[in-house]
Amino acid sequence: MNQRTDLTYQACIGFLGFFAFLAVIQAVLNLFSPEPAIWPGLFAGVLVLLTWWLTRRWQRLRRDAPGAPDTPGTPDI
Repeated sequence: MNQRTDLTYQACIGFLGFFAFLAVIQAVLNLFSPEPAIWPGLFAGVLVLLTWWLTRRWQRLRRDAPGAPDTPGTPDI
């Protein structure tokens, strides 16, 4: 994986992770409102799922990249 692709993945993961964190806080605060809605929790769940998926994809690309260090004992993703 070249450096540009690696940095792009890291930026996207950071962006998604930050907004997922804010969405989770908003969803928790929403639970204490007089009439809680379902959409903040669903939105937070989608953002967390996308962050997890993108992180796993980035790790797989880094592991399978030519010249990546061979780490024995690591589980397959």
